[in-house]
Amino acid sequence: MPQLEFAWWIVNFSLIWASVLIVISLLLNSFPPNSAGQSSSSLTLNKTTTNWQWL
Repeated sequence: MPQLEFAWWIVNFSLIWASVLIVISLLLNSFPPNSAGQSSSSLTLNKTTTNWQWL
């Protein structure tokens, strides 16, 4: 069984963790923040009736 080369292990370890952190930060920043005063869409539906509102 070949010996593990420590330098390549450190390089791969740091590259993988840097990639994971970049992907997580991109995913978290891709969603717009929801402010309390604004609704996420300008479309409002009347939910007091049982009829479907086709858009």
